[in-house]
Amino acid sequence: MITVDAHETACFYDRAHEKDKITIRFEVMEGGFKDIAVHISDPTDGVLFQSDSETSGSYTFSANQNGRHMLCFDNEKSSLTPKVLMFHFTVIKDLSYYNNPDKRSDDVIEQSILQENINTLSSQMMAIKHEQEYMHVRYIGHEKISQSVHFRIVAWSIFGPSLLLLMTILEIYYLKRFFECPIINSTTEEDDDDVAPCPASSAAFRSNSIFYYVSELKALQC
Repeated sequence: MITVDAHETACFYDRAHEKDKITIRFEVMEGGFKDIAVHISDPTDGVLFQSDSETSGSYTFSANQNGRHMLCFDNEKSSLTPKVLMFHFTVIKDLSYYNNPDKRSDDVIEQSILQENINTLSSQMMAIKHEQEYMHVRYIGHEKISQSVHFRIVAWSIFGPSLLLLMTILEIYYLKRFFECPIINSTTEEDDDDVAPCPASSAAFRSNSIFYYVSELKALQC
């Protein structure tokens, strides 16, 4: 796995002989809309594949000449978001490489049919390995999303009742203060802030005042 930062291009190279089988697989795991520009070129800078926006892909082709083949991931269009992606760049030798000792760096002579079967098995095993790595990365991503959602649900389940309890306490306090009146004590200054329930006459006066204002408002509307 690699991380391609914003306004950055990451390139990778591998040498291949003519008729070698080149396989490229990639997938964007994280970042923005999970897309990235892809560019594949041959040793003469000829374009083999190019796309401005790809989320995943699997490309297999035969090299048409000897030399270094290039794979580039371009994140120039992204202004802030880095892209995390997984990719595999493999080269499988053609059978002529094993039949001709002059093209090899070793001195072991393999049977062409056996080598072909080994190459096929190796390719299938590599595909299974890549699939397992891909599933593991997807599992990690989904696990992070699940943990984030679980945390938000737990936080909200605590915040909601706490807010309701706070509002209840404030309403009770406000109603209590509304039906209280101060008692003026001229003997001591320390008891100036003492409060006590209002007498019935005072409460009745407030109630009558409220009904009076309501009746006045209705009269004005009529």
